[in-house]
Amino acid sequence: MVHFLAIQETKLGVSVNFTFNGFWGRSAYSVEVVEAQGRSGGLACLWNPAMFSCDGVIKDRYFLMLSGTLVHSGDRINLVNVYASNDASIRRNIWSNLIGIKNAIQGLWVFMGDFNEVRDASERLNSEFSSANAEAFNHFILFAGLSEYQMGGGRFTYISDNGVELSKLEWFLVCLGFLEKWPMASDHRPILLSTLPSDFGHIPFRCFNSWLEIPGFLDMVKKCCLSFVFNGPADMALAVKLRGLKNNIKAWLKREKEQSDGVYEAKKNHVRFLENLAEERELLVSELNERSECINSVMEVDRRKQLDAR
Repeated sequence: MVHFLAIQETKLGVSVNFTFNGFWGRSAYSVEVVEAQGRSGGLACLWNPAMFSCDGVIKDRYFLMLSGTLVHSGDRINLVNVYASNDASIRRNIWSNLIGIKNAIQGLWVFMGDFNEVRDASERLNSEFSSANAEAFNHFILFAGLSEYQMGGGRFTYISDNGVELSKLEWFLVCLGFLEKWPMASDHRPILLSTLPSDFGHIPFRCFNSWLEIPGFLDMVKKCCLSFVFNGPADMALAVKLRGLKNNIKAWLKREKEQSDGVYEAKKNHVRFLENLAEERELLVSELNERSECINSVMEVDRRKQLDAR
């Protein structure tokens, strides 16, 4: 379960009415935001108030800091959501401001987000590396007394739309006290023990609009309706017809889901394979086209899933 969520580049202005429970769900949450400047930037933090009690907020165009205590342990902790500028001189001012804030406030510290900077040349591929900018970023990490927290995944956190430029721009930076309380994660996979009952009774049948976009769905429904034959009262005929239609839809969707899930996972895995390959060499034009086609297919499936969730 996620207890804290940091979002960068929300592009949400002060006049935008946005419901964050689309990210969080129905459980209780608190939220703080930094509005975007026009259609650029914007930050949001969501958290579980039963886990983190916030009593202080500092807002800047490029960062959002929440200060408070961890409810169960009483530890004071400061959580900073960062979305740094593309301008190197502005980034250096951000680093200076963050060091000043950290030196003035007690507690554990976690900096997270898009710092728009790398620490050495190996963290950029096919994009410009500035040793001066990297040095300024490393000095910020050193003077703030921070350490890079281990993250899973690939070597890079950003890949351009054309699949050529790769960079490691997102970071988790934590203070020494945080590392001492929560050392780097082990290489074991976590397990979850749940004591809550999972039987919620009969699941009602729902028809989603996204089904209408699946090729062959409407033809199957029409064929099922036209082939229906029943001798008896009209109300009974309607009930039987709807029950038969429901069962046919469920069986058809099950077959379709098994097939589409296989294609969906295969395309996601192919994108992952190509992006890992891009870390070793430049992708061929044919490989870039394959990546684009797979991403479009995955995004289309995700769009239909979002329609269902809505």
